This record gives sequence, C-alpha cells and structure tokens, in this order.
Amino acid sequence: MSNPTTTNAWVGTLVRHGLATFAADVLDAADPLPAALRAEAAGLGAAGLPTAWPDLLEVLADAWPLTEGRLGALIADLDLDPPQVFVLGLAGVVETSHLVGLMLARLQAPAVQARPTLHLTAALAGALFGADAGALSGLLAHPLLRAGVLRLEGEGPQPLAALRLPPPFWAVLSGDEAPWPGCTRLPLAGAALLPQRLTNDLPKLAALLGSGSGADGGAGGGADPTPGGVDATGLVLRGTPGSGRSAVAAALAARLGRTALAVPLALWEQEPALALACRYAGWLPVLRPTLRPGELWSVPGHADLPTPVVVLVGIDGAVAGAGLVELDLPPLPEPERRALWTARLGDAAVGAVAAHALLAGPVIDGLARRARLLAARAGRAVTLADLAEARALLGAERLRLLAQPVPRRVSAEALVLAPALTADLDAVLRRCRRREALWHDLGATLSATASPGVRVLLVGESGTGKTLAASYLATALGAPLYRVDLAAVMNKYIGESEKNLGALLDEAAAHDVVLLFDEADSLFGRRSERKETGERYANMLTNFLLTRIENHPGLAVLTSNSRERIDPAFNRRLDLILEVPLPGFDERLRLWHSHLGARAPAASLCRTLAAHCELAGGAIRNVVLTAATLTDAADGPLDPVALMTALRLEYRKAGRAPPTALTRLAAVGDPPPDGGTP
Repeated sequence: MSNPTTTNAWVGTLVRHGLATFAADVLDAADPLPAALRAEAAGLGAAGLPTAWPDLLEVLADAWPLTEGRLGALIADLDLDPPQVFVLGLAGVVETSHLVGLMLARLQAPAVQARPTLHLTAALAGALFGADAGALSGLLAHPLLRAGVLRLEGEGPQPLAALRLPPPFWAVLSGDEAPWPGCTRLPLAGAALLPQRLTNDLPKLAALLGSGSGADGGAGGGADPTPGGVDATGLVLRGTPGSGRSAVAAALAARLGRTALAVPLALWEQEPALALACRYAGWLPVLRPTLRPGELWSVPGHADLPTPVVVLVGIDGAVAGAGLVELDLPPLPEPERRALWTARLGDAAVGAVAAHALLAGPVIDGLARRARLLAARAGRAVTLADLAEARALLGAERLRLLAQPVPRRVSAEALVLAPALTADLDAVLRRCRRREALWHDLGATLSATASPGVRVLLVGESGTGKTLAASYLATALGAPLYRVDLAAVMNKYIGESEKNLGALLDEAAAHDVVLLFDEADSLFGRRSERKETGERYANMLTNFLLTRIENHPGLAVLTSNSRERIDPAFNRRLDLILEVPLPGFDERLRLWHSHLGARAPAASLCRTLAAHCELAGGAIRNVVLTAATLTDAADGPLDPVALMTALRLEYRKAGRAPPTALTRLAAVGDPPPDGGTP
C-alpha cells in the first residue's frame, strides 16, 4: 500500500478514540483503559489528529473520502460512510489490538464476549455519529454484512450476535503481504515450458482477462485494455494434469501485475471474504475443481465487486459464469519437445527418440531431472532406458489408484507370434510414432476428425499372447503400461464410474502411458435393449466410454476372447482389430525354444512337443515352469519325465486329455508320464 499512516491509521485512530469517548461516559472515571486506548492511537502514526471526538469528526469530514491503500479502495468501492467505516474498523481492529478486545469485553460484561455485539455496535454508532447511525436495521444493511464478509455469530437473539471479520481479510486491508492461510503462491518458473504458440498469445489473454480492479497496484499494470473496454471475469484453462495450466495462470497474473494464488476450492466456496481479499491484495485466484462428466460448476464470488479468476479443469465437466472465457491448452509440438529434451539432457539423439511421446513441457522437465539422477547414479550418460524407468515412476502414485502397472519389458526377440501378426504390431508402432504428422496434407474432411489417439483391439483365446503383445508395444514405445483395474473403476454410485474413468484417462494422457483394457467386453460389451434403470445406466456408461476412448490421445489396447462380445458401435472407433490366433507348428516350436532357453532337451523332443501339443504360449510357459520345478538339477536340460508330468498336469487343468501321440516319446528313449501310456 502507498502509506500505512493514511487510511489504516485514520480508521485505527477513529476506532480507539471512539471507544475511549464512549467508555468515558459509561465506565468509572478511574478506569485506565480509555487513556491506554488514546495512547495506543497516538502510536499509529496519524500525527496531528485531535483527540477530542467532535474535533476528530470535523477533521475526518474535511479528509473524506479516505481512498489511500487497500482499505481506502474498499471504502471507495462500497461507498462506505464514516459510521459504516467505524463498524468495519471495529470488527477488524479487535482482531489485532489486545486493548480494543479488553475494552469491548469490559463494555459487554458480565457477558464474556471480546468481539462487538450488534447491540453494543448500535449503541456506539448512535452515541458517536448520531441516533440514525445506531439503528439496527441500518447496521444489518452494511454492504459487507450483506456480502457475507462481515458476519453475525451466536445462537442467541440477534442484538446479542457478535460481529466478526475474518482476521486474514483485515490483515490484507492492513497491507500484509502474506498469502491467505491455506493458499500458496504459484511460481513463474514453468512459463518457459509452455508451447510457443501459447506464449505468444499470453498478452492477448491478459488483455482479455482485463486489468481487473483493486488497490495498491494490485492488478494495475501490464495488460493493454481490450477493444471496447470489455473485460472477461475469468479464464477457464482446460487440459490434462501436468499440461502447464498453473504456469499459464502464473504468467497471466504477472502480466496483470498480480500474483497467482492457488486457492483450495472448499476455502473459496466457504469464505466470501477471500474473493475481496484477492481483489485488494493483487492476487489472481486459481481454482481447481474436480468435475465429473456432465457436471456443471458455477464460480462463486462477489457479484458487485468481481475478482478475475482462473479455473483449471480437465476434459470433463463444464464451468458456468458470466464473462468466462475457456481455453483448451494446446499440446507441445514435436519440434519444441525435441528441443526441450535435447536442452535438458544434452543429447540430440536421445531427445529425438524421446520426442515421440506426447508430453507437456512440465512433464518433460520432471522426467529429464529424474533420468539424469538415474544416469548419475549409474555413472554414465543418460540413455533411453533411464527415460523408460523415469516414465514408469512419474505419476505412478495417481495412476495406481485406478490401474495396475505392468512392469514387464518385452523385446522383439521375446515375442513369438505369427509373422502376419508381428507385421500388424509393427504397423501399430509406426502409427503411434507418426500420430501427430499423419494428418498433414490429407483431405479437409479427414483432417477435421484428426486425433492422435490409437485404439487397438486384440482378439484371441486365453494364453495366446495378447497381454504380451501389449507389453511389447509399450516397450518399443518406451512408455509405461497400465492395466485398467475394473474393480477400482466401477462404482455402485451413479456418476462415480464415469468420474473414475475420466480421471484415469486424464492421467494416462498427461503421461502418455499405454492403457490395457483386459477383458474389454466387460466395459465395452453389447448394450442392452431393456429399459430397467440398471440397463439404462450401463448403456449410458458405455456411451461415455466410447466417446472418451475415441478422444483419448494415447494408445489404448483392448483385449477380448471373442470379437462378438464387443459392442458393434465401438468397431468404428477402433483403428485396428487384430486376431491373435493359436500358434501353429512353427510358432509353437519357437515358443518351446524361447521358454526353455539353455535348458532345452533334445531338439527332436522339442519338435515332437510342438507337433502334437497344440498349446498356447501361456500354457507352454506353465509347462516349462512346472517342469523346472520338478527337475532336481539346477542347470542343464530339463528332465523329459518332468516335462511329461508337467504336460499332463497342464492338460488336466484345462479339462482335456493329453494327445495320444505323446506315447511316441518313449520310442526315442523318453519315458511317458508315470511310466505308462499318457
């Protein structure tokens, strides 16, 4: 504020001398409190003010209106008169002056009350400013009381209710620079991580938001006035977590001459004084509501004295309010991502590969720091493996709430599939790596539906390698893989399932992870034609899922045992549907060798197993693990008898009889299970 000896000193002096004058008429003449209050008033720095109440009022009339500083701006905005200012000052000064609190308690004895009651306030205003100023109806019409900033507290009759002004609000009016309790200032450091296109638009956004209003330079300089003098009351920034919404808010606040202040939503909704405090302290409040699909949230605030706000939201929900402007945060283009990776890691080659991931600047910055730490711990330069490990750790605590990480890394050598399916998976990888540039120079109709998301359905029997294929895709992309936890997502309360899925997809998009919807028919199954409430809600949930998955910018892999179980409406929204068949002889032989490794028995035995045991890769894995458990030796080829036993157990588990052709194994010197015919 400009000068602490102006408006605030005036109001403090007015309150103390007014109390002392009133108390001199009702308390014992020997009571020391009135003199102590006058002495405290003399120390406020308002030099030259008279101590006699009539003379003080005369000087006040000559000085009116008081407009200096934050308190002066509030007086001017609400057009308060001297009695109203006295009431405001009385409710505020008692929060900071021990002597004022003692005097109020003395005047209200035997009641134990240090804040002024409405009855005492009316008596003070009437005695000091005239009978009209002391009317209860007039006090109840105080603008701050109507706005909920000045409150009446107490359960008894209204005249005995106490007037309370939030102490942080009075601190703001007194020039305190500390943020409101529970709120935090947003740093400006992230502004350099924003897309260049958005950085270029910041002056326009600041001008659109307007200079707002306030005192003490709170929202003054920096922004050019908007054409026609029309100011927006707030800005809604829509984006995923980590997309830089807070950095945009901080940069806008700086351009408006304000400080961005992160405000808890419950505090903003429950404390009307906070909106006015932001107006006069030069804060730009930043709110972050969590909205579910279809939810409408209205921005609360002071209707007569609006304060510019910034609202950060995700993809779902809507924000209502007059004069709100909404902005979808643009993604960081690939050249800017590559440049940022290179600058943070100092390796252009690694930066070029890492730039394929659709990540925002703040996320890249956090990943680069973590990758450098991992590399430093190993005593080497940063590698793509360090980036993959960093990506697996970043954001995991939030993603784990609704999905489970699949940590396995699957190389091309470990993936044993039919050649046609391997080629299809490679096509998926090419699509993922070119998902931004794929739409360039294509037709207008196609470009109008451009979306970087890739959706793949893998259809096949259990154990054929659908999850392994998803792991291979994630490994090749250097991205974490998360299996959606349907039990955590689905909720018995209407609307909660959509909210959970929306939060999951927002987090997945923010970190560009690969999502695996195992047994997707439970989520994307055929919709029912029945009209019961449960069926209608299930259909609505499916509709929501179809829309959100279609707009999801990342890779979503769905698996199902049967294509017919998937809702036909979803087929159009899928980019690829890949059949994962049971392995043929060549694939089974490779699977046996790939699982057995250095412990493979005779090649002829492996060929016989591949020829006659029509097993999926998952079943072959189980057989090899069981055989390794039954083999006494810790190294060397697995015992053929153990292999036969493991095969018999696997067939029994599946409810099938082992193939009779396995009896031929005895002819090559390998006894069948249990020494008899399988």
